Amino acid sequence: MKREQFRQLLSERIVILDGAMGTELQKRGFLDGAGAPEELNVKYPERIRAVHRDYLAAGADIIVTNTFGANRPKLSEYHLAGELESVNRAAVKLAMEEAKPFNALVAGDIGPVGAYLTPLGQVTFDEAYGIFAEQARALSSAGADILIIETMAEIRELKAAILAAKDNFNGPVVAQMTFTSDGTTVTGTDVLSFAAICQAMEVDALGLNCSVGPKDLAALAKIITSSVSLPVSFKPNAGMPRLVNRKTIFPGTPEEFVAAALEAFGHGVNMFGGCCGTTPEFIALLSKMLKGKNPAPRTAAPHFYLSSRTKTIDIAATDKLIMVGERINPTNRKSFQEELLAGNFATLRREARAQVSDGAGILDINLGLPGADERALMARAVEEIQEVVSVPLCLDSSLAAALEEGLKACAGKPIINSVNGDDQKLAAILPLAKRYGAAIIGLCTDEKGIPRTAAERIAIAERILAAAQKYGLGRSEIIFDFLTLAASAMPEQLAHTLEAIRIAKQRWPEIKTILGISNVSFGLPARQALNSAFLNLAREAGLTMAILNPHERWDAAEDAIARNLLLGRDSSATAYIARYGNMPKKTQVAAGVALPQDRQLYAAVVEGNREEIARIMDAVLESGLSPLETANKCILPALAEVGEKFGRKEYFLPQVILSAEAAQAAFAKLKPLLKKDSGFGAGKIILATVKGDVHDIGKNIVAAVLESHGWEVIDLGKNVDAETILEAARREKSQLVGLSALMTTTMLEMETVVEARNKGALPFKIIVGGAPVTERFAKEIGADAYAKDAVEAAKTAKNLITPP
Repeated sequence: MKREQFRQLLSERIVILDGAMGTELQKRGFLDGAGAPEELNVKYPERIRAVHRDYLAAGADIIVTNTFGANRPKLSEYHLAGELESVNRAAVKLAMEEAKPFNALVAGDIGPVGAYLTPLGQVTFDEAYGIFAEQARALSSAGADILIIETMAEIRELKAAILAAKDNFNGPVVAQMTFTSDGTTVTGTDVLSFAAICQAMEVDALGLNCSVGPKDLAALAKIITSSVSLPVSFKPNAGMPRLVNRKTIFPGTPEEFVAAALEAFGHGVNMFGGCCGTTPEFIALLSKMLKGKNPAPRTAAPHFYLSSRTKTIDIAATDKLIMVGERINPTNRKSFQEELLAGNFATLRREARAQVSDGAGILDINLGLPGADERALMARAVEEIQEVVSVPLCLDSSLAAALEEGLKACAGKPIINSVNGDDQKLAAILPLAKRYGAAIIGLCTDEKGIPRTAAERIAIAERILAAAQKYGLGRSEIIFDFLTLAASAMPEQLAHTLEAIRIAKQRWPEIKTILGISNVSFGLPARQALNSAFLNLAREAGLTMAILNPHERWDAAEDAIARNLLLGRDSSATAYIARYGNMPKKTQVAAGVALPQDRQLYAAVVEGNREEIARIMDAVLESGLSPLETANKCILPALAEVGEKFGRKEYFLPQVILSAEAAQAAFAKLKPLLKKDSGFGAGKIILATVKGDVHDIGKNIVAAVLESHGWEVIDLGKNVDAETILEAARREKSQLVGLSALMTTTMLEMETVVEARNKGALPFKIIVGGAPVTERFAKEIGADAYAKDAVEAAKTAKNLITPP
């Protein structure tokens, strides 16, 4: 099916997707005799056919292949990696054969790789792209009509999947993410950021699946339909699963499910189906109520989105000038250069935080540094910065390869700084903006140099605009820079800059403008007076964004002498120099007062300052604080604050991991100094994902956080049986065992471990957790505690050993 046909279909009528495959196979007992559910495609195809037939009979217009976990890493868990091609091809073949009599479409299903991308995990962006590309090729060659990417929780993984799907499949691509009840993923991405990125990367539809219950998901669907013009899909669970009498129950009814779907329909959703726990009965009622209806009308206002992992700004929705922080630039900063070359990013992170604190709404990253690999440096800088601040980024480089690495690392929709009117530059950079969904700054100069007049700059802007449209970039992706020149050399040119801004605002209201402000004062004294005056003039002309130093004062009363120079009333700068020429140069004052060493350590852990932990630890210990006091008064309270920030949604998983790594570095230096009888250290804890479950992302994060709290963690891995867990607990004399499960089908194995512990009268306590696990279930099986996430696991572990 062609992309245009798919979009046309969704604009004309409501389309019905099928319901759950995995839970339906489980309910019918169809998983017996197979390891991975996807193995059924080749081993017991009739079981899959039966589920497809029932959904088609219920009214599904599109059925989704049984390939959610048919990528190489997941199939490898069942020793089926060599069958990837046959598993995916068989899934498409049998789905197409069942769909044909119903004139239905077949969507090839692509799920997550099962591990976080760097820096949260070990999988690189390029590796994830390769995994998704391999599966997309298999589904495409088998003849799938559509590809659906679903149940994604990490935005960079979704971006890799979208690129791989579009590169290897010549048809419609649908992208879906899973969210918690507060509208964020576990890594902090909000619904609007997801929508902005999907629109920029031009998927054919985007939507929500799995996640929370249907009613909560309908509220999130409203945010999407009011924010973007793309078709939207809606595939909720049948409520959140519970274990009742040792059976997995999804409490939602078809009527409740359809009531939420009708609410989402009213918001303008185009495509409806079901996820975990939904059955053919759900789809039959859904089809009865909605199939074939005209989609509800939607009126989305024009937007100009930029986003980070966790925050989106709409430039079109504000008249307030946006400050772009310019300080992440090592030019003329020797110590910063030396740090970057040594792989130390402490100053970079500190500068990012400080600029945002002082009002920067976007951060420019310019890392052209002699002797450095700018590609690697740009990627690492992007990763480091987006772990500590939530503003969008502006990737500033003349090297296309460095920009591409930064774009891969970026977890949002950034700006590329920049292209100009040179054809070679346009051909090198514009395709990157299109591919990765970035906005682009068009510098209004070309190979001939800087134009003298506003008209000449507008002419170059028109060439850039035409080239951008040729590559498929819309006007809401373009920002023009009409050049700031030095008032000391060419004061007459400043009027042309301001005039070009005014012309552009009138001619292209969707397009935004930006200037580097501090260039104007080059070579003159009292630079900030001139910079502030020029910013005010540019703002009056209609400037949208300004690249500047946020640490300077920009709200000072305007200087008339500076304004006269900028307006051409002091062409030789005579009056300005007479006024400011003898003023002493500004002295750089260190930001703030140096903290005591113990507070420096506390702050380093809270901020995740890994590089400086060793130096700060030495200073703390030399100050006379004992190793035990250092742990109990600095490190552990800092981690407690991190936990509180996590609970308040000020921190998300990336920040928690960053702080955990800093604390681990501190403890690595501290532990040799701590006496055995010092009372420090909770002891040992065994961690394992229970038998039958091959998921360990959450467990690995729990391990990192526990280690940062001073625990010695013995990680047994995944798919671990009860006997192995108990033997490890005996051998290691551990005080605690932590059990993880991600599937309702494996949760009962936790009870097996608890019963074996009780039978053997073993002294350790058991904490359980994982996506489907609840506190109620923990009590039912006799576990000692339940933890909903890694931060709570650390707190719970401490309380079990030393009750509050």
